[in-house]
Amino acid sequence: MILLLSLSCASLICGPGTLEVDGQCVASGENETDTDDENQDDDDGDDDDDGDDTDVDDTGGDDDDDGILDVYILAGQSNMDGVSWYPGLTPSQQLADPRVPLYWSGWGEFRALQAASASGSLYFGPEVTFGRTLADAGRRVALVKHAVGGTDLAAYWYPGDEPGDASAGPGFAVLAASIATAAEDLDATGDPWRWAGFAWMQGESDSLDASMAAAYEDNLEGLLDAVRTLSGEPELPAAIGLIAAESVWTHHETVRGAQQAVADADPHVVSVETDDLPRNAFDVYHYDGVSMRVLGTRFAEALLAGEDRGAGTDAPLPALSVSTGSTEYDFTGTCGWEFTLDQALTLTDIGNYGTTYLGSSADVGIWDDGGNLVLRANVPSWVDAPATWRDNFWYVAVEPVRLEPGTYRVGVVSWTGDGDVYLTEAEGGTASEIVYEAGVYAEGYWLTYPSSSYEPDAISFVGPSFLFTPETP
Repeated sequence: MILLLSLSCASLICGPGTLEVDGQCVASGENETDTDDENQDDDDGDDDDDGDDTDVDDTGGDDDDDGILDVYILAGQSNMDGVSWYPGLTPSQQLADPRVPLYWSGWGEFRALQAASASGSLYFGPEVTFGRTLADAGRRVALVKHAVGGTDLAAYWYPGDEPGDASAGPGFAVLAASIATAAEDLDATGDPWRWAGFAWMQGESDSLDASMAAAYEDNLEGLLDAVRTLSGEPELPAAIGLIAAESVWTHHETVRGAQQAVADADPHVVSVETDDLPRNAFDVYHYDGVSMRVLGTRFAEALLAGEDRGAGTDAPLPALSVSTGSTEYDFTGTCGWEFTLDQALTLTDIGNYGTTYLGSSADVGIWDDGGNLVLRANVPSWVDAPATWRDNFWYVAVEPVRLEPGTYRVGVVSWTGDGDVYLTEAEGGTASEIVYEAGVYAEGYWLTYPSSSYEPDAISFVGPSFLFTPETP
């Protein structure tokens, strides 16, 4: 039976730098972290974590022409904090990246870029791919992040009537303290730096209240003005993530409209689309691992380009979509299917069929038409790590692999009695870029080239699949 998760953005989670007092989150003082949050991993923030620490000036990468370090501020509620499972990151993205120093309010110091979520080490937010995308573009960057789940802009992030006003909400108070402390640490290096941008992912909580939703445009403008005042950059670029047009967010149309209106009215503000990005399969409130990986990239690319980021440009597509088959089978061997590509594509995630949790991890491979293994990866069972579930497949991120036009075979190791079943004569189809040729298989205990073919009238030996991004011919 599928275990449903209840990780609601709408519930208040007092995050780093705040404490819950009488049902409200209040600032707990500079550099302090709320350790009472039951979702906080005990290991998060330990000073002895291998590879976690980095000097602020140890950024690596290519310097900008002027040699100045660009520093970006990230803030918002749970989809900025990060409630996406880490198998949505590639193996290299799961490791700390010393090119990009990250000041997270939960640490109270700069460390090498890595997942920084109050929900624990199982999760990550947009910071990982946001920072890496900027660094990969040759930018010398650092990040400052403070985000708390279940919080509203109307009160929690209210910046006060003027800088330093005691009426400021606890979210803005901790953000301001984080910005100030990070600036002191940056100044202490003696290297030149500047505030370069602001990324904001929030609005779901305000969409649950009609008055908050109606005031969102004014409140967002006020927050931007306050962040710009703190940074000393009156034209600080900003990227605003549009909340999903999901019915659970009662007044999402009002909030999305307000977010886009702010972007349209300010030449230094861009919007980032999220509505095409799926949420966790068992948690409608939060983006899944693949979507969060894309979201961070979109934020970075929107700020680099200085223009709104349209929907779908970076979202991976499923190679295969199926519902059910006429026969479910269970055997020992490698099973899968042969396909042909007329144009090149980039494979981003590998997956395995499972309408419920995978009982066993799945070893998956892809071979070219010469029988050469071009990709091998493991889709973990649920007890190993929660992967991304989409349309009856569990996916795990891999280092991107470019597949040239040609014929390939994809297969997964199946074990008799492992509890995971596969389909023959399945209902469904492939993406337009992919032509299904035949089911393929080979007997044996380990992953091996599936040399035998099976050609029924419908898709068979499902089995494995993958996510990909197409290349324009």
